[in-house]
Amino acid sequence: MVAKGGKRYYGESLGIALLDQLDSQALIPGNVGNASTYDFPVRLKSIPGLHDNPYAPVKNENGDYTPDVQATVNTVKELEADGVRAVVMSCGFFSVVQEVLTDEVQIPVFSSPLLLVPLISRLIGRKQKVGIITASKDRLTQDFLTPVGIDDSIPYIVAGLEPSTEFYACFMGGTKLDLDVEKLRTEVVDIAVNFVKENPDIGVTLQYQ
Repeated sequence: MVAKGGKRYYGESLGIALLDQLDSQALIPGNVGNASTYDFPVRLKSIPGLHDNPYAPVKNENGDYTPDVQATVNTVKELEADGVRAVVMSCGFFSVVQEVLTDEVQIPVFSSPLLLVPLISRLIGRKQKVGIITASKDRLTQDFLTPVGIDDSIPYIVAGLEPSTEFYACFMGGTKLDLDVEKLRTEVVDIAVNFVKENPDIGVTLQYQ
């Protein structure tokens, strides 16, 4: 057997690129940024100075990546150099840079759960919709859908987490550090239940932030 070298670290097959939190909100088990979410080793790395997701356009008038996109590319490249075999981004709105990141590295990049929407739609058929629950319905524009293959040919419907006072108090510009887990759970479950009740043609519901 030959053990190949050339990496900085070993045994961490998955790298996770995180937003650079301005505050230190609690990331509970189940959150992508909590290492205990996984039953295998992961390598967590924050994107320096990136406090919110990159937005389109991803390049400036000179054809260069915007500073936010370049910072994201740099971090994903660092994770690749660290030795991970795939990279996951910490927020579904990173879908806007899916094509950018896969062009820049030689390992798989999973920018967003939105990548699953075209697949799920084909599994359930066009008579049913894919329900998408997102942190912000207003922010989920076509700029974030096109890079992951979501267009008008796919039946989908979107709900936002705006009614969750606890989610918005801790995230999405909120500065509350201590998360009331039970309150958040109740609010998010209520949003999901009402979403499906109001849209009986939903076949599958996908939640992402």
